[in-house]
Amino acid sequence: MNNTNKRNKPTRQRWLANLLGLVALYLPGSVIAAETAPETAAVHVTITTHLGDKQHFREGDEISLLLSLDHDAYVLLIYQDASGNLTKLFPVKKNDDGWMQAGDFMTFPRHTDGLRLVVSPPFGEEKIWAFAAADAFPTKPLLNTPDIKSLRSRLQRADIPYSEAHTQLQTHAADQH
Repeated sequence: MNNTNKRNKPTRQRWLANLLGLVALYLPGSVIAAETAPETAAVHVTITTHLGDKQHFREGDEISLLLSLDHDAYVLLIYQDASGNLTKLFPVKKNDDGWMQAGDFMTFPRHTDGLRLVVSPPFGEEKIWAFAAADAFPTKPLLNTPDIKSLRSRLQRADIPYSEAHTQLQTHAADQH
C-alpha cells in the first residue's frame, strides 16, 4: 500500500483542472472569468458547461457543468432559468456542506447527487452561478432569494468574502431551429 499524500501526487483530475484554467486564460468566450466581490475574496472559481460557455441547448439535452478552484473552498451553485427564477443546485444534500478541494476538477451533477440537468421550459437565456468561499455559506439567509443581486447582498451582510463566476447558455424548444 502506498502512503503517498494524494495532494502531492499529480492526478488526471488535477491535470484537467489546470488545462481548464489555461483555456480560461487563452480562449476568449470559453469560460467567464471569475468576478470577485468583495475585494477580500481569495478563491478563484471557474465554471462552464461540457460544451463551453454561451452554447445552445435544445429541449431534452442533458447538461454537465465543469467547475475548478485555485484554493480549497466551499462552493454554492445557483441556477437562474430564463424567467429569472433561482434554484440552488449544489450542495444537493442537507448533510453536504459544499466543500471542494482545489485542483480537483468537479463535474456536476455527480453520480452521487441523484439528479440530472435536462433542458425544459422556460426557454431562453439561462445562467449558472458558482460562488466560492473559505467559510461555509449560510443556508437560511439564502432561502427564497429573488435574484442574484439580492443573493450577493445577503452574502455580504453575512460577512462572507467570496468569489463568483457564471456560465451562460441559451435553451430552445426541440422544434425550434
